[in-house]
Amino acid sequence: MEGSVSLGTTRPWACAMTRCECAGLSFDEVARRLREDGKTLEEVQARTGCGRLCSACLPDLHDHLAARR
Repeated sequence: MEGSVSLGTTRPWACAMTRCECAGLSFDEVARRLREDGKTLEEVQARTGCGRLCSACLPDLHDHLAARR
């Protein structure tokens, strides 16, 4: 549509989440557990509940972890 602005696939109006509010766990702590404890994301989620209750943080959590690889 003429004069419209494409927002793309990102959410420019929202700040990226840096923690799972439901579990009270920062993405840095999730990354640490993956790295230092040798856990899988599924294991960390099962133990902490991170990303399991409302799942709103999952897109940002996956982006955060991908950026640290």
